Amino acid sequence: MATRRKPPAAKRRPALPHETKDDVIRRLERRLKRLEKEHAAEREQYERRIAATKRAADRRLAVMMRELAELRHHEARAETLARRLAQRDTADGGDAATADAGTTSPGTAVAATPRDPAP
Repeated sequence: MATRRKPPAAKRRPALPHETKDDVIRRLERRLKRLEKEHAAEREQYERRIAATKRAADRRLAVMMRELAELRHHEARAETLARRLAQRDTADGGDAATADAGTTSPGTAVAATPRDPAP
């Protein structure tokens, strides 16, 4: 029959028989300083990672804002074109001869395109 073994206990450094209280205190102080340095290094690393993450998020946001601006620009151009076409149509008064001749109103760069006659 198998017996269960106890897990090994955490190993502690026993105080040496010739080690005095002052020696133990100095050893613990050195250990404390080492742990404080490790903690400070980990904290700096954590702060650097957070800063890098923030910079990456800012870059992604800037790209999205640029794309939004481009989309708004294209939307505005489309609306301007639609408005100019509507103005041209109303200025022509439905005259197909003017549209076929390719004339445009002064100040507009939109070339006239043939329209389908209304049924």
